This record gives sequence, C-alpha cells and structure tokens, in this order.
Amino acid sequence: MNSSDKALLTAIYEFKDEKAFKSFYDKYANLLLNWTIKRTQNKDLSEDIVQNFWVVFWSKPYAIKTDDDGCARKYLIHYFSYRMLDYLRTSASKTFGNDFPLESIKEQDSYLHIIEDIQVNELLEMIDNVLQNFPEFTQDIFTKVWNDNLTVKEASIALNVSEKVIRSHFKKVMTTVQDQTNTMMGNKTKVLLKSLLLIATV
Repeated sequence: MNSSDKALLTAIYEFKDEKAFKSFYDKYANLLLNWTIKRTQNKDLSEDIVQNFWVVFWSKPYAIKTDDDGCARKYLIHYFSYRMLDYLRTSASKTFGNDFPLESIKEQDSYLHIIEDIQVNELLEMIDNVLQNFPEFTQDIFTKVWNDNLTVKEASIALNVSEKVIRSHFKKVMTTVQDQTNTMMGNKTKVLLKSLLLIATV
C-alpha cells in the first residue's frame, strides 16, 4: 500500500484497516527501534518499549498527527518520546543502559499520564515558531537533535563541535519555549518540556 501517512492513519482510525497498519508499521518500526536503542543502550528493553507503543498506537491512532505534507514522522517521533518516558516511569523493568538517566526520570512523578494530544501538537508548533528567532547555527544544532533525531554525540560529530555546545544551544531553544509556556499552558507542559529535554540530550 503506497499511501500518505495521513491516509494510512485515517484508514487505521476509521476502519481498523490492518493493511494500513502494516504499511505504517513497516515504514516506521525500525526508525523507532533504532532511536530507542541509541538512548537506552539496551536492545531487549527497547523492543519492549516499541512493542508497547504499537499496541497503544493501534488503539489510539488519532494521537498521531501529520504535517502539511501529510507526513507523520515528526509528530510520531515526539509523541513516541513521551510514551517512552511514560513506559519507563511505570515499567517494572529495572535493566537500563549505563548512560540512560533513570533516576532523573523517576523524579518526574507529575509527568505520569498527563500527555494530552492537544498539548503535544501545540508544543510542537510553538517550538517551530520559537526556532525561527534563533541564529542559523543554533537552528542547525536544534534541527540535528530535534528533527533528525541524532544523539548529542552524533550531532557533535556531524557539526564538528563539542557535545557541550550541542547541549547548550539546544537548551537555549527549549528554555525559551518553556518561558512562553509558563503562562500559556501551565505546569503540565513544563513537565513535558523537562522530560523532552531529558530524552533529547541523552
């Protein structure tokens, strides 16, 4: 099935179309798995996280939005990030990679079950708008981590700068976004931003 993400999501949501689900799954399954492995450094755990996500996705495909071109990639990655945190926070699993900040995740108690679809969409749109006000170099760094889903180490190699520079510029953008959300969306979105910053800068 060669259809746009938007068409596939509509078919899954409205008709529980298994062929559409398989097409969407085949397109993004490896992307999500590889993204998770890079951040947890644990293949078995990553497979559990991704499997859990696809179960949730089948029951709530409407949670994934698409851009103006009908592509779901950006929304999928970031919604998956939140679900990944939710899974790690509530999972009984205790096996994590050495570089994954589990203790920091455990401290995000108020994060649990607060993700709302409208918050995710508004947050993504706000980030896009805020980014336009930053210098091109900062935009390049943020895009590598945010849109291209590179780790801090990978982004530092790609741009030939230190990991400290990557984290610093990424944090500048997210801090600006957080300042704007303080009055607009309240504490729940602030927790989302902290959680997102945690995941993105691993």
